[in-house]
Amino acid sequence: MILLGAGNSEDVILIVLLLSLLLAFLIKSKLFFKVLAKINKIILPTMLHKDLNRLKMFEKVVVAYRYWVTKNSL
Repeated sequence: MILLGAGNSEDVILIVLLLSLLLAFLIKSKLFFKVLAKINKIILPTMLHKDLNRLKMFEKVVVAYRYWVTKNSL
């Protein structure tokens, strides 16, 4: 069992359960995708002025991922 420094195992299980329920709720909501879109805007590179036909495979994956997140956040 994983124990936190100041809690017992029942508290840890309750905390993990509540966090997993919160995560499941956020995944279904647009708030999760809006936060994810803001994080992506900071971290991932922009492909705005590049020709989509000449992108490498990894860059195409980044464009597709950014499109998916943006579509779900709107």
